[in-house]
Amino acid sequence: MSLTRARFFRLTRALTLAGGLAGSAFAAAPANIAVLHSAVELPGDATREGAGEFEVMVSVARLENDHGAVGIVGVGNRHGLFPKGGEHALHFFALRGVAVAKLTRGGDLASDPEGLFLGGSGLNEAEASTVLARCLERYGPPPSAADPDHPTPRELAAIRTHLAPFQQALAIAGAQRIALQ
Repeated sequence: MSLTRARFFRLTRALTLAGGLAGSAFAAAPANIAVLHSAVELPGDATREGAGEFEVMVSVARLENDHGAVGIVGVGNRHGLFPKGGEHALHFFALRGVAVAKLTRGGDLASDPEGLFLGGSGLNEAEASTVLARCLERYGPPPSAADPDHPTPRELAAIRTHLAPFQQALAIAGAQRIALQ
């Protein structure tokens, strides 16, 4: 019987929650997290848009070579957004099983109608990276859409459901940080 990646993470998650794999050699591989910063946005600058998309692609490729769960903490503009190319690449990889947490530069996070991005309000890069890595190690990577360019409603719902405990953990960590200030 073949053990697919998704089955492996479901199995390790179930056993870890039951206390069977804590600290054993069969626990999920450590998560790999990249922190990406949005370039300064110049409207209509196609070079920067392409560079942002390329940066996301190269970062994910490097992380995936390490064979662990992959996550990105994206520090966008004051609304957490990246130039068009970078935003498109983040969306694509969020549909390919990469957990993407977004931080802002001093503003409110823009809405995410599909619910694919995690909000890291109140956290800095290091804190968001730590929480995201712990969630990936505990819950495994989000499910992937069969065709990231055309995800089905069922695939989107599965991704959102899988990311719910991630968002809860980030919200709790952000609230604790704000309470300590």
